[in-house]
Amino acid sequence: MIKRVSFLRRKDGMSEEEFFAHWTGPHADIVRQMPGVRGLRFGRVQSWTPEESRWDGVGELWFDSVEAAHAAFATEPYKSLLAADRPKFTREIQACFVEEKTVVQPPDGR
Repeated sequence: MIKRVSFLRRKDGMSEEEFFAHWTGPHADIVRQMPGVRGLRFGRVQSWTPEESRWDGVGELWFDSVEAAHAAFATEPYKSLLAADRPKFTREIQACFVEEKTVVQPPDGR
């Protein structure tokens, strides 16, 4: 399994509450329907070092493989829906794919 980690900065003039509500609401409704999604998690950033480089959110999205993720993001109507939705709440997004190795299991299986 592979994880796509996304770092998001909210749209200028948008409050943190508005950003998080849209991201975990309407945007999540699109993402959870994408083919091959195995997991979805949202992280609200509490602090960042250095503060001037701060991201507002960290998203985690699991797929069977990088290829499966690329295929999901290229599938219509999700490709067009995501492209239309992102400018409504984000200023910038960067993402990477990571392969995890758990050394100590987080509490509650998180």
